[in-house]
Amino acid sequence: MGKLKDTGSMVKNVAKSIISGDILVRMRLHKGFPYIIYFFVLGWLSIWISFKAEQAMVQVERNKRELETLKIYHAQKTCEYVSLDRISTVEEMLKQKQSEVTTPQKPADIIIKK
Repeated sequence: MGKLKDTGSMVKNVAKSIISGDILVRMRLHKGFPYIIYFFVLGWLSIWISFKAEQAMVQVERNKRELETLKIYHAQKTCEYVSLDRISTVEEMLKQKQSEVTTPQKPADIIIKK
């Protein structure tokens, strides 16, 4: 029963010293207080850098997905433009628009500058 009473008073003393703010003095850590602050700042900085690195990786993954979407879109447009480049397709489109332009009947002449 004596050990339990000693433990209870020790917990009470620790709680009092935490509330009053002299826990470091009671534990004789007041000389090492700058080191405690230093390690706290280092820990906080490490967590912050990890968070920023994670944000950068999320952005990279988002950009990869967007790039894949744009590659698919580019391939579709390229296919569409290649099909429009065929002579038969161009002639058909000209007929639909009722244009007077037709394919040449003879080859182009060479113009010579004088």
